[in-house]
Amino acid sequence: MLTDRQALLLPQIYDAAVAAELWPRALDAVAEAAQSKAAALLALDKIGQPFAIGEGSSCYNPEDLDYYRENLIKYEAEAWSYIQARPAGTIIFDVDIWPNTPELEQRPDNQWMMKKWGVLRRAAVRLNDSPGWSDSLTLQYCSSMKDIPREKAELMRVLLPHVAKVVELHRTFAILRSRYRAVLNALDHISIGVCVTSAHGDVIIANKEADRILRLGDGLSLGKDRRFLSAGSDAGAEIQRAIQQAILTVNSQANAPETLILVKRRSEVDPFLVEVAPLTDSVGELDRNLRAAIVFIVDPDNPRPFSVSNVARAFSLTEAEASVCRYMVDGLTDASIAMRRSVSVETVRSQIKSIHRKTNTSRRADLIRLTLSITPPIERLGEAG
Repeated sequence: MLTDRQALLLPQIYDAAVAAELWPRALDAVAEAAQSKAAALLALDKIGQPFAIGEGSSCYNPEDLDYYRENLIKYEAEAWSYIQARPAGTIIFDVDIWPNTPELEQRPDNQWMMKKWGVLRRAAVRLNDSPGWSDSLTLQYCSSMKDIPREKAELMRVLLPHVAKVVELHRTFAILRSRYRAVLNALDHISIGVCVTSAHGDVIIANKEADRILRLGDGLSLGKDRRFLSAGSDAGAEIQRAIQQAILTVNSQANAPETLILVKRRSEVDPFLVEVAPLTDSVGELDRNLRAAIVFIVDPDNPRPFSVSNVARAFSLTEAEASVCRYMVDGLTDASIAMRRSVSVETVRSQIKSIHRKTNTSRRADLIRLTLSITPPIERLGEAG
């Protein structure tokens, strides 16, 4: 449960989704919520996407951070391996890795941090189990604090889903920025539906793919008030509730980092996959001081967005499993996949079971969501149709 103060800090954290320069402010909020002196975030892409975050609280100037990365971060190598081997959300303390505290304090990196920043003891956590990128959040405590009360570090646990979501959103916007100048215009180069709502829940921005999906009239549309409607189901109302929860979250009144919704279609093909997340934009990339929601809409019947090569690499799928995975996210039935691959249906079902086990998914919608998180569906220059 978020405390009132933690809830008030959420908008600062979500601002970093769109504006990279606001990460120090966001990490200040994390540090305050966890009652530490400072916080740092390291996120690196493992599959070749142009994405990386290496930021610290505002008390760390960029020159010092650069010096630390170039000369002292090597002493943390054992810690990063230790953290990445643990499940996401596991809070690790420095003494869990290096129990010899006097020796730890004398190490060159810690001596430098005490002298330069006045910090010593640390606690870190892996934010995401995705093998597509590694991301770790670290809290630093004043050097006068020889032992970190574990309950202090636990204060940050309630914020972890929000920080993880912001890193994921930031990744998409960072890749967009690397290929296109203006984020707003670049939304049309995301090949899944993207909508941005106002603070009242009505859609104010929709990219081309979202417009195409909503014009289909196949179970999901916009009403005259620009709010989501669904024919024959409660999904439209569910989406609006999720939007309101996202808006309340960025207004410090709720705790909803994301909501996933399946929307049944009149055509009875696979349902739309809708994800709703909070969004703020205090620097005006989309709309200055926006506090609302971003809505992603995936049409499984449209194969354009999906690329499974990075999923196959990240989760060590065999060549056969990668091929089956491709057909799965394209919407083919087990029998159709068997026919395409000239194998039995039983073989395909066995391979599907293995794919779900390796990727820790249980249904096709989860596999599609994983595919899109590993490789954001952003067209390259010249690819737009």
